[in-house]
Amino acid sequence: MNLQQTNKFYSPHSATNANNNQRLQKLRCVFCNTDKPLDAFSQTQISKATFNPYAPPSYNKKPKQITCKTCTSRQNTHLTCMICNKRQPLDKFAKSQRRNAEKARCRKCIEKREKEDVWASDPDTDSDDEYDF
Repeated sequence: MNLQQTNKFYSPHSATNANNNQRLQKLRCVFCNTDKPLDAFSQTQISKATFNPYAPPSYNKKPKQITCKTCTSRQNTHLTCMICNKRQPLDKFAKSQRRNAEKARCRKCIEKREKEDVWASDPDTDSDDEYDF
């Protein structure tokens, strides 16, 4: 007699069934397209791949995009300032500048820009005559 027949409250998602050995042994990475052991994936990626009994049925049916640790992109630790073109660590940039890496300006360049007096420069005119109509 198996567990399902003896226990009228049997559920495949119960605590009794949680420790069974029918777990995933390998997963396939979408980028390198190879089967790898579970320790090559983060816990987040593994939880994406496993069946979730609390999710709607459509969630469990669709294929998941799972990437291994080697194919997952790393966090940026440095940015390049668009004004001085120097590659610097993140703490040299304001948090608002870190959001758009292509247009990031370092704190030194921002301070330099703020210190410049925009109105102190010579007026931009096309002609030598004043208001020549």
